[in-house]
Amino acid sequence: MTIKVNPQVLNDIRKYGAFDISACFNCGNCTAVCPLSEDGASFPRKMIRYGQIGAREEILKAKEPWLCYYCAECSETCPRQAEPGEYMAAVRRYQIANLDPTGLGKLMYKNTWFAIVFSIITSAALGTLLIKGDGTGVFPGWLFHDLVPYDTIHNVGIGVAALLTVLMLMSFFVLIRRSEILKDFNANSFMQATADVARELGTMKRHGKCREQAVKKTSWYKDHRYIHLAIMWGFLMLLAATTLNFFVIFLAPQMFPGFGQLTVFYPARVIGTIGGLVMLWGVSAAIWKRFTASERGSAITQFSDAWLLGYLWVLALTGFWLEVVVTVRTPSSGNNWVLLVHAAMAMQLVLFVGMTKLGHAVYRPFMLLKHAMQRRGVSS
Repeated sequence: MTIKVNPQVLNDIRKYGAFDISACFNCGNCTAVCPLSEDGASFPRKMIRYGQIGAREEILKAKEPWLCYYCAECSETCPRQAEPGEYMAAVRRYQIANLDPTGLGKLMYKNTWFAIVFSIITSAALGTLLIKGDGTGVFPGWLFHDLVPYDTIHNVGIGVAALLTVLMLMSFFVLIRRSEILKDFNANSFMQATADVARELGTMKRHGKCREQAVKKTSWYKDHRYIHLAIMWGFLMLLAATTLNFFVIFLAPQMFPGFGQLTVFYPARVIGTIGGLVMLWGVSAAIWKRFTASERGSAITQFSDAWLLGYLWVLALTGFWLEVVVTVRTPSSGNNWVLLVHAAMAMQLVLFVGMTKLGHAVYRPFMLLKHAMQRRGVSS
């Protein structure tokens, strides 16, 4: 295999994180100390070497950055303070940005002011689309008809989902080709690998290995693993509640005329409330860890990290505000504007999946699947 050397690649990756792997003398200490480095996934040493020689294609298709959970033990023990953990995070950002077909991801990662202005403009545009006069009354119990009718949220949401689908299909076409995952595909290994990935995503067992070997033990509620699990499961529960509400309130009456219209579907509210609390705790804990820089892995915060955590926190807070409004039935113009902000930010977050850190939710499972298929193929 021939690798084309390009020293400009490392200069480009530097724009995605705070590291100095040019100081690395390839001692291999980072790989030796990493609790997740294993046969077939030797990192971060291999990725550092690729960065030093500028092997762009090897970096873009690598699975290793997604097998890393940034426990930062490599950074703590690096004799040259090269920050290999942050380098791995920067490579993840680099991969996400280079999969975004719009090119906006690169600009958002590299230019903080562009990210801020573009976020504001996009939110304002979505908010403008949501503002409308009285809707069709598809949801009789809706309290916010004066500013944002329920069916308007539905229609704009469908448009956002359609655009997201097109963008993600384009990204996945590139990802499948670039990762060469089809070379490792066979039906048996795929099914077994899918089960492996489902278990990993549901429990983050590999992530737990980071803490098992950590010199400084920490309480479970400060553990990165449980904080990440809370954010992920809380987000999934909110997604499930939103989907369930949409089906019961909007689709069911149209599909089954005898179903009738509901003002509130309580199972969805229960799921959403629990999910919101779980996510709010996880996001708040993650923000606090970064604010206090209590661990090496949270000492460096890029704008992309702050953007996602800030958005999730505001969405959780405004969501509970609206939950109280709906529960005690207190419509007002102020509450209408809270809904507008909440809906516009939520839609923007969804639309930006492929160009922000939220892309972890899509690309990490894919790369974990590639790794699991390769391991299953070797073992068989």
